[in-house]
Amino acid sequence: MKDWELALNKFMRRYVNKPWFEGALLCGSYASGNQNEFSDIDVTIIASDDLGWQEKSNCYVDGFLIECTINPLYKNQEYMKIGLENHSMINQTMFAYGIVLSDKHGEIEKLRKQSIRELKRKIKPHSKYSNDFRKYSLWCRYDDMLALKKDGYPIDLLYWTLVDKLIDAYYDFNCLPHVSHAKIQKILTDKEFAKRYHVKKQPDGKFTELLLDCFNVKQKDKLPAIDKFYNYVMESGGGFDIGKFIGRRKIEKK
Repeated sequence: MKDWELALNKFMRRYVNKPWFEGALLCGSYASGNQNEFSDIDVTIIASDDLGWQEKSNCYVDGFLIECTINPLYKNQEYMKIGLENHSMINQTMFAYGIVLSDKHGEIEKLRKQSIRELKRKIKPHSKYSNDFRKYSLWCRYDDMLALKKDGYPIDLLYWTLVDKLIDAYYDFNCLPHVSHAKIQKILTDKEFAKRYHVKKQPDGKFTELLLDCFNVKQKDKLPAIDKFYNYVMESGGGFDIGKFIGRRKIEKK
């Protein structure tokens, strides 16, 4: 048994005999085999529904940093539902592909089967109202960046903030499940890495090319790079004309 497994077993002894303990799951880089010297050991603990609290904690065990999340069963169901609505399948991926450490009454196995079914579903697009306001927000950030540049100020903060927002917008416009921004470069350029993280739906090649240009561009060429990336993402969402923008939806009358 490896040192990190011994540390994990020692950690789990704190919880397995608790009356509310239902099961535990190893997830993250240690579950996928992608761990390195900076990785922590991610553990998700499932508790019975009568648990009156939830917790996220970190601690060192024999030199290994362990990050632990404790949630009652119903909270995991809530997070999975919210994830489906927001195109974030983190919880489904975690239960579908994590390593089961303990499952007293089969609740993790139920979550695993549910997660696999939901990962196969076609993601539903957001409403036109939501997408239109998303594009309006992106335009505002882009316009602020251009104004800052014209006034002779550095654009670095707004540049990287806009790149961040454009990534999520593209994934939403195209009904792709979100991926970690910390890992997106590896996911887009390393097929084996993407496979280990169970990323099955990738953006088109042009998106990848333009995003990587934004990452790798020299300081003086940042504006042309973000300009191309911004326009491509906006077109993928149906295009945007600020002079014709109208965001309207029904509300309840008093």
